[in-house]
Amino acid sequence: MPSSATNAQPTTQSTVRQASLLFHLGKTAALITAIMKDVRVHWLPKLFFFAALGALLLALLFPESVIDISAVFAPVVGWAFDAVGIPAEATLDWAVLGVAAFNLLKLFPRDVVGEHYDRLFRK
Repeated sequence: MPSSATNAQPTTQSTVRQASLLFHLGKTAALITAIMKDVRVHWLPKLFFFAALGALLLALLFPESVIDISAVFAPVVGWAFDAVGIPAEATLDWAVLGVAAFNLLKLFPRDVVGEHYDRLFRK
């Protein structure tokens, strides 16, 4: 009868869910803060994360009125948002910012993000 000499503990990789980050903005801010304070994460991805988010925020807050890309890609969505009084450009831009911020989390080590995500979102 073979015996196992190693007691390997199963490692679970937590998957970060985009919807939970969107609906729990306070916890999302805590997640980003925890990742930024973690010494296992190099300073370069931290710098790039904030630089990319800053560039996206500047593009949102100071838009160019010459090029309206969202109207080209989503004319029906734009009409629907205009019908209820919400400018489609702003809605789509902020949605893109959220998706970009989620994808920028991939800059950080997966195990570090998963560890902090589990601690904050799966209490």
